[in-house]
Amino acid sequence: MKSDQVKLLISLAKEIKTERKDKNKIVFTLQSAKILTKQGNFTGKFSNLKRVATTVK
Repeated sequence: MKSDQVKLLISLAKEIKTERKDKNKIVFTLQSAKILTKQGNFTGKFSNLKRVATTVK
């Protein structure tokens, strides 16, 4: 039997997966998490993500 926390996490993951995403919301979220700067560049700690982001485009 799954714990209540696991059930909640599964429910939240399903909700996030089906949620419509737009570029502005994604950029805002990454800026809030200090992954992107206000100019849209990756911060120092996350500079290695630039390689991944450029190959995904």
